[in-house]
Amino acid sequence: MIIMNSFKFILSLCITIVMLLLMDPRSFYGISFHEWAGLIIGLFFILHKILNWNWIKKVTLGFFRKCPGKARFNYLLDILMLAGITLMILSGIAIARTINFSWLNLGGTRMFWRAMHTSSSFITLALFGIHLGLHWNWVLQRLKLKKSDNAEEN
Repeated sequence: MIIMNSFKFILSLCITIVMLLLMDPRSFYGISFHEWAGLIIGLFFILHKILNWNWIKKVTLGFFRKCPGKARFNYLLDILMLAGITLMILSGIAIARTINFSWLNLGGTRMFWRAMHTSSSFITLALFGIHLGLHWNWVLQRLKLKKSDNAEEN
């Protein structure tokens, strides 16, 4: 369990750092990095959800019956983050310049997809911040800044 929690922490840290780096595609790393890293962060997010599958399953099955309010809120927040990541990836694919996704034929105008990409990115970043705040004790425990007292699963 300690190794799994350490891995989840490192994965979450990578997602957070890359997400912050991706907020300005014109910075020193360039648009190519932005596009490839954006796809990779989507895969990391999916891996994060797979690693927390037991929690997702437990909350899904007990959502309307025996699930605590905090777990319900986290669950809904996760759904919103999944929607945000999905919109970021789809819109990023639609406006990509260095990776050719024209074969997907997503339709819509470039201006529509750019607005969708920018707005979903900022909203999802805010959701990530809320998620991080709700799991701050777990983060502190991984950093050994707080004693473990019933460490959270997700």
